[in-house]
Amino acid sequence: MDVSIVVLTWEDFERTTACVKSLPAEAEIVVVDNGSAAAVSERLSELCAVAGAAYVRSKTNLGYAKGMNLGVRNSGRANVILANNDVIAEPGAVAKLVAALDDPTVGAAFPQVRAQDGTVGTDAGRFLTLPVGVAHLTGLSLVIPRLRLIAAPERADWLSGSFVAMRRETLDRIGGVDESAHFYSEDLRLCWSIRRLRLRLAYLPEAVITHENDSSASRRWSQEEIALRKTREFVRASREQGGWRRRAACRAYAYGAVLRAVVGRDSVRRAIARGALDGLARQ
Repeated sequence: MDVSIVVLTWEDFERTTACVKSLPAEAEIVVVDNGSAAAVSERLSELCAVAGAAYVRSKTNLGYAKGMNLGVRNSGRANVILANNDVIAEPGAVAKLVAALDDPTVGAAFPQVRAQDGTVGTDAGRFLTLPVGVAHLTGLSLVIPRLRLIAAPERADWLSGSFVAMRRETLDRIGGVDESAHFYSEDLRLCWSIRRLRLRLAYLPEAVITHENDSSASRRWSQEEIALRKTREFVRASREQGGWRRRAACRAYAYGAVLRAVVGRDSVRRAIARGALDGLARQ
């Protein structure tokens, strides 16, 4: 199987073990230890030795993008899968994703994502265009589904990248995973870059993974902090897509988030509003 699977982990031996064991033995597996403490690092190194996986350690936490790029540089096959360590790949999922890359029009292949309780939870959405931003501000998104930020994965502009397959040549053409942010919205930036190459995103519901969402983040941050960081990076990534229309869309989205915080009056909505405004201000 001509694929390298880069598994990024931080301070998490148990989930990483389950992830590695779910991957096909014929794949090249590279585990990137993103700054774990010495005791965890030692166990991860032993896991890789037993599993026949490569072990790459960073002394500090590089963040998602730099950690993944480090792993890619230490891999060698024609296709690459970027994998969170809290993913379990169902039998056949890797082979189906890699097979989709035989189509030269496909820039990246995404699986169906299920939560631990078995419910389908594939995160996907639209780019923040001016109509989408205005609809979010005015509430039109409630009555016009095509203007909602969330979209069905079959028709989405971007999909969550917890387990995404790409040809190495495509990843090289876009310059690797965008390192503009330490954490969050890397998948939005990735999908934007792929689409700019006039390549499409393939969603394969028959390729199934189980994903424990935010397992690493929730050990560091509260629900409010996660919401703030996600929103801030979503706005930053959307602004970077360029042009006055994108900037106007981001402002409309941010003002809509503020209005929802005023009406909703809960801590997560307030965090989303702060994150949106922060995203407007940050370079």
